[in-house]
Amino acid sequence: MADQVKGRAEVTMTFHNPKAPQIKGDQNYNRPTLPTKKHPGASMSPERRQHHVDQTHTYFRMFCGSLCGFSFLMVLMMSPMKWVQLLVIKNGLELYAGLWVTCSHELCWRQTATPPYYLEYSRVFFIFSIIFIVVALGWLVASCLPRRGGTVDNLDLKVSILSFMSAICLLFCLIIFLKQVHWHAENIMEANFLWPYYLNWWCDLFYILAGIISLLNHLTSSSPVDQNVTVKPVEKSRLGVGPVTEVTEEAPVEAEEPVFQNESLLVEDTKEPDAEL
Repeated sequence: MADQVKGRAEVTMTFHNPKAPQIKGDQNYNRPTLPTKKHPGASMSPERRQHHVDQTHTYFRMFCGSLCGFSFLMVLMMSPMKWVQLLVIKNGLELYAGLWVTCSHELCWRQTATPPYYLEYSRVFFIFSIIFIVVALGWLVASCLPRRGGTVDNLDLKVSILSFMSAICLLFCLIIFLKQVHWHAENIMEANFLWPYYLNWWCDLFYILAGIISLLNHLTSSSPVDQNVTVKPVEKSRLGVGPVTEVTEEAPVEAEEPVFQNESLLVEDTKEPDAEL
């Protein structure tokens, strides 16, 4: 029994007591704070941030150029192909025609006595569409080359306008061609539009999409960036309780002098009663 009591007396318990930083002064004022901006861009200089913004606008511009270039190549490839299949109702004869393709049959457009001007108008709008998109692509390619002279002002806005104009001209081309087919095949033939004709509609949508993206790119790039603003991490008190220290760059130096003068006056006032005593 004595051995058990002796063994219990030898058991000691130790507690880990880490050193904690002591807070002096007003504890509410010195409450721990957490930075709210942990993003890497918070400490980025304005010049580097502007550089990243310019790169983003360049990537969007390249994407618009890719859409316009792809649609332009597809339209050129589809233009010499057959757009519509005409089936004669009487004998079931199949005839093919397109914007620049005319067959030599007596029922084709070339042999028509008094043809309307739908087909000519459609070709004119097609040529205008090609011209507008070629100019837009030329400006985009010139902006990517090493700068040897002046650049085009408001490039994104001008590319957007040209893309919309090219899309509108191609739209009129397709609609007028549709009108031409309906007029020619009325009560004589049945018209069946082929996939090259529908692919031109998709190219027209790509033109519109490129114009919208280019317009948005212009609107976002036109907003000026203040280069004089220095980025500083903003601090907030934990759980939103307690004030936060605010550091000002220009501390008033003259405001400190009256404080010392007042203190010196107080010291003199306190010394005068002692002198009288």
